Amino acid sequence: MLLLICLLAMPAQAAPPRAQLLPGQSEGSWLLIIEADGERRSDELNLTPLLRQFAVGRVSISRVNTQITSLTRWQIPLHRVASGASQVPALTLGTELTPSLPLTSGHQPDSLTVPLPSPIELTANVLHQGPLYPGQPFIYELSLWLPANLEAPNLGEPVGEGFNIRRLGNDLWDSPSSPGMPGRLTRKWLLQAKEAGLHPIESPRFQGRLPQSYGGSEAISARAATRLIKVDKAPVEPVASSLVLTEQFIPATGARTGEPVIRTLTLVMEGGDGNRLTLPPSTPLPPGLTMRPDGEQQQERFLAKGALRTERQWRQALIAQAPGRYALPALELPWFNTQSGRIDHARLPARVLVFEATADEVTPRLALGGTSLFWVLGALLLRTLCKHESRWRAFWRLQRALARQEPDSARWAALGWGELRWGEEPRHLSSLPCHRDPAIGPLLDELDRACFADPDASTTTQVRWSALAKGLCAFETFAIAYSLRKLARLHD
Repeated sequence: MLLLICLLAMPAQAAPPRAQLLPGQSEGSWLLIIEADGERRSDELNLTPLLRQFAVGRVSISRVNTQITSLTRWQIPLHRVASGASQVPALTLGTELTPSLPLTSGHQPDSLTVPLPSPIELTANVLHQGPLYPGQPFIYELSLWLPANLEAPNLGEPVGEGFNIRRLGNDLWDSPSSPGMPGRLTRKWLLQAKEAGLHPIESPRFQGRLPQSYGGSEAISARAATRLIKVDKAPVEPVASSLVLTEQFIPATGARTGEPVIRTLTLVMEGGDGNRLTLPPSTPLPPGLTMRPDGEQQQERFLAKGALRTERQWRQALIAQAPGRYALPALELPWFNTQSGRIDHARLPARVLVFEATADEVTPRLALGGTSLFWVLGALLLRTLCKHESRWRAFWRLQRALARQEPDSARWAALGWGELRWGEEPRHLSSLPCHRDPAIGPLLDELDRACFADPDASTTTQVRWSALAKGLCAFETFAIAYSLRKLARLHD
């Protein structure tokens, strides 16, 4: 009894490598089959001793994995070139040796030829842990072991009606470790389930042609097993592994009445569906403070750690009608954390914006000499300004923002002036009629890029401020517009 207990306590050892030699279809040719337990690398088997006595054909390697065991199989075609060869020598396989085998005479009739397995092997894996929800991204990875001499290879796309499928990155090719060995191709896709349920995904089909010893080629085709993906019902909240909410104000201080403060809300999500990101609900603004949407954008990037990162931004223009302190309410966004399995909250605290009173916009102070110029221009413009006061005031704000080189204020002022100038509310700078002008369009695009550029980026977008201010004068009464531009440059 004690001996039995000791034997059961000893760890099980893998069996030694096995070898089998089958006759080929011609005299002096054989098929050497070597099997070893476990998943072995292709370069663990040393074929050098065979090259001294045999011509070695294309070597194929396959792996068999079950719930009980796994093994690696090499199939090596041999043709005798040394007349004195009488056996297949032992080969080094890692730290072990394969048995040597005597050569058998004669050849196998065609009717009794052992069918060879496919020279290509495909394995599909789903790279995801834990529950999966609709819209949550995960990786579908396909590995192919292919002969190096394969011709006209073609790999299709996975098929799954219940998923949105996108190709992910570039293919990875591992060259054969030695001549005759197969290489490994790895391709990945990013999948997102459309709805809850059990959804099948079919492997891409691989096709190609394999050259034969008689000079022709044989068509081959294979695909990996179909996988069933279970998708759980999603919570009401957005699902992600990480979610961060931040805000930024431009200008941060020194805001003036009648001029916009650009508020940028940024949501950064990892491991979730960016299409479910919505602007957090907010309570009503304090009296005297108005808000207008100023555009939004979304970017996606796949991180090296294997997560999909989605960044979405909303821009708002906040305008105060009178000087004072305005309290912005706090924001809160609930979301489902897949790492902890519970509801978390992304929060922004309440914030107070201070707006200062502005000096008379039509009678700016002069930092330089030229008081006489101011009175002359003021006298000429007084009558006309009274007729179209709001429009000229908007153009004056635009010219002043351009003179100060303030991208956000200039963009907002341009949209406000464009609405008064052409009678239609433009949504973007590109929708202004003056954008169609080949000289003004690129300048407005530079201003737009400067507004939406990352403030932490190492490079900033250059805006030709003077050229844009001068070019816009052509779309107004030139003498008045030119005078307002001069005053804007002298102001402050």
